[in-house]
Amino acid sequence: MRIIHFADLHIGYETYGRPLQDKPWTSRMQDFLDAFDHLVDYALGEGVDAVIFAGDAFKSREPTQTQQREFAKRIRRLSEAGIPTFLLVGNHDLPNAEGRAHVLEIYRTLAVPNVHIGDESWFAGKHFAPQVLQTRSGPLQIAALPWPRESRLLANDAEVAAMSIEQVHAEIERKLTALIGAQTEQLDPAVPAILTSHVSINDFLVKNNPGSEQWMTVGTAATLLKSELHEASFDYIALGHHHNNMDLQLRTPCFYSGSMQPVDFGEEGQAKGFMVFDIDPAKSLGSRIGGSGLPRLEHVPQRRFVTIETTARTDDPTTEVCAAIARHDVVDAIVRVEVKLTFEQNRELRVPEVRRALEKAHFIQGIHPRLPNDSRSKLPAGAKADAASPLESLETYFKLKEIEEKRRSRLLAAAADLVRTVDEPQ
Repeated sequence: MRIIHFADLHIGYETYGRPLQDKPWTSRMQDFLDAFDHLVDYALGEGVDAVIFAGDAFKSREPTQTQQREFAKRIRRLSEAGIPTFLLVGNHDLPNAEGRAHVLEIYRTLAVPNVHIGDESWFAGKHFAPQVLQTRSGPLQIAALPWPRESRLLANDAEVAAMSIEQVHAEIERKLTALIGAQTEQLDPAVPAILTSHVSINDFLVKNNPGSEQWMTVGTAATLLKSELHEASFDYIALGHHHNNMDLQLRTPCFYSGSMQPVDFGEEGQAKGFMVFDIDPAKSLGSRIGGSGLPRLEHVPQRRFVTIETTARTDDPTTEVCAAIARHDVVDAIVRVEVKLTFEQNRELRVPEVRRALEKAHFIQGIHPRLPNDSRSKLPAGAKADAASPLESLETYFKLKEIEEKRRSRLLAAAADLVRTVDEPQ
């Protein structure tokens, strides 16, 4: 039984894109669609038995009709090929206002063949048991934990108002753990089983692999410990939310598949793709994955992000910067140039000439002079100024001010509530 696990597709991402003559979207959205096409082609060509999507189909919570159509085209190919596809709801898939349908709900409403949905109906107890996908190689059990919305999980908890942020997150963590446990109790150990979740795991491997999504949600959402995943009950754990491809190094294979394309310079140099692994249904739990069927990352075509850093040492900084550019492969890449120089050298820098040296790049993010005695504070490791969201910038400010961690967490959670309030339609 061959399985694909992918996540964080984020269709609709347009930053650093160029117009396309024959399409109503930019080259960046096309990058994400090309990656999805590669996955679907692989699934059809390699006889894949099931596809598990671990959340975040779109960049926006309210994608355009065109973006939804392009996603649906590819899901339809999997459906018509008879490949069961499980679509889990991530934080980017949820509506901006309570009571609205999420972006994946239409597939359940239309009863699209071979498409299964994992959403908050688990929390309401409507579909609390694991779903069973009927594949060409036999049944496959799917336990699911979609992105947890605090308002839903704590709706009937009268004591929440008196709780601190830390206590609220601890209560959410307890409830999420119980939701996983309730599903594991109903698993048939004789049938292969997968847990899929769109969540942040509180583990040093995740913390030491910062990515775009981690920075956007730091301090604002509850997390789970690896020990709460009930790993012994599953053959594989398919995670989404963090954009880095990560092996969480459990005895049961447990992976963040990562995003299908880098979204900014915070993901520069990361390998992108989807996980592929084989399950042998004839074997017992704990031994169904192994040998040549071990989980592996199948790479997809991706747009490269390239940072060129150099220091000007002569009176002709333009020549030095152009020479540094020549040492890098910038063809079809998204490029930024950071050059350290003096005020005198900065006056001599011929920016149009530097731009001509980058003419084969797909997009020039910027040419940034770094002058001496720059009063701007140094960013903490892993932070990317050009990719900063309001919450990310605030987190950076708090770290620079050395604000104590617990107080910082409370302040960030309050700021996140303000951002959500402002973003919600009136």
